[in-house]
Amino acid sequence: MYKNLWYVAAFSDELNDKPHKVRMLSRDFVLFRDAQKKAVCLSNVCPHRGVSLAQGKCLDDGTIECPQHGWRFAADGRCRAIPSQGDNGAIPPGAKVDTYPTHEEHGLIWAFLGDNPKAAPPVPATPECDLPGWRTITHGEVWNCNLHWAKFSNIDLVHVPIVHGQNFVGCFTPQEEITCPDDFTIASRIVTPMQQPKGDWGELREATKNIVSTLTFCASGFTIKGHVEIGGEGSGIFITFYETSTPIDEETTQMRFLFARNFMPEAEHDAGTLERNLKNVTEDRLLAETQLPKRGPARPTTRDLLVDPDDTLLKGYWKIMDRLQDGGNKIDMAALERMDNGHRYCAIPSPARITDSGDWVHDTVPTSAAV
Repeated sequence: MYKNLWYVAAFSDELNDKPHKVRMLSRDFVLFRDAQKKAVCLSNVCPHRGVSLAQGKCLDDGTIECPQHGWRFAADGRCRAIPSQGDNGAIPPGAKVDTYPTHEEHGLIWAFLGDNPKAAPPVPATPECDLPGWRTITHGEVWNCNLHWAKFSNIDLVHVPIVHGQNFVGCFTPQEEITCPDDFTIASRIVTPMQQPKGDWGELREATKNIVSTLTFCASGFTIKGHVEIGGEGSGIFITFYETSTPIDEETTQMRFLFARNFMPEAEHDAGTLERNLKNVTEDRLLAETQLPKRGPARPTTRDLLVDPDDTLLKGYWKIMDRLQDGGNKIDMAALERMDNGHRYCAIPSPARITDSGDWVHDTVPTSAAV
């Protein structure tokens, strides 16, 4: 798992007038809205006695109140009031928790989990969700598998005819081009002579047309974008999906999806669109949840079998993971587990730790050495 990245923390409609607890990167966070209704993400562990702030209350002034002693924390993570001290009571300098930048768009709340947002890749753009004539639906579910296994289910192309029955008519491996737009993104352009779709999508495509798709992986949110000209090359009929993955812990991953289309835009077609897309999602999930080792693969070595042409994408993926680790962003989970079993809680460091380096009650998570 990696810090200093943007992750999807929640759907927008999950935030109401109560605190919302979220677990990411094996740490606990609390989400709520401030007085201006902006999404706030704080470390969920009160520095006073370690109580979960998510069990407290959201107050009208935009603060969150600890359920044990009523300490009130603002969006900047600082304690603003300690009831037992009275109106003029001194607030200790360590009475603060880490607060993380947020970005809300298209029904998703993103949180930057780290202390160096300037060096990180930005939140991926989702332009289709803003285009006229397009309709977007959302879906979320938890997979009982490691983050890497969850991602491999889409980066691997050769599994498509085996798992999903979408035959690459006449050629098992599709024609593919790989590009790396930046250090944290890898993209693939795929041309496949696919079969005619069934059901109400059958009239979208001429049987003789190839399907041109782009598959892009971005480290931010561990996001995969699939942009498929479902009507065939040159038709202008597209379905686009965004799959984001937020590691809850080493063995559990929160998956969230945006499915956008520029055909059959009426709401009555939402259920059918979701059913079609979730067929593949479910088939991938069933396999990912069986893969071993449970805490995911290490970086491939010479003894690992890399035999399929689509392993080019996987190699690019691991290069991105190396860059994250080289930047000091990979969390040392073995060391963190030892600390969790001791007497000190470790938090994901926030940008505030750069400008305010002293008087923090909680340590920060340990990281692994560069490869």
